Amino acid sequence: MTDSNQQDFNAMSSALTGIPEDKLAPEIDPIGLPPVFLQVCETGMGSAAFNALLTQYRSAKAAGQTPDQIAASLLADTSSQTAQGARSLMKLWLLGVWYQPYDLNGVAQASQRVVSDQAYKESWAWRIAQAHPMGYSQLHFGYWASEPPPLSAFVGIQGGKQS
Repeated sequence: MTDSNQQDFNAMSSALTGIPEDKLAPEIDPIGLPPVFLQVCETGMGSAAFNALLTQYRSAKAAGQTPDQIAASLLADTSSQTAQGARSLMKLWLLGVWYQPYDLNGVAQASQRVVSDQAYKESWAWRIAQAHPMGYSQLHFGYWASEPPPLSAFVGIQGGKQS
């Protein structure tokens, strides 16, 4: 893996999830999930499909597309391995689980595995829900008696009511 691959993987992940890149892959990161997720994604998709997905991301970025446009283009062809892999990548960040997008090297489509306890514990679904996994919380005893912090404190984006 090159640093360029990691940087582009992080930026692509940000575009796909809508979570700012500096939150997904902070400069000081004691947990270190981005390189683990890059490896899981490349292994799960296969090198050819993974490299095609990165190339598609780089082309869209070079064309000046916004992150929303990039995400839409990566997910557009639902039958392609790149789009299927992009959806599995989103689930990986959100849930800490790799959902196999298609049959590959003896691993059946739709099989799933929790990448690690850290991946599960640090998955973004908890932050988005302003919650924590059972049996683990960094919040102080009695936190539930107070109004929760705003969504922006967890994911760096403003939450709001949907119309």
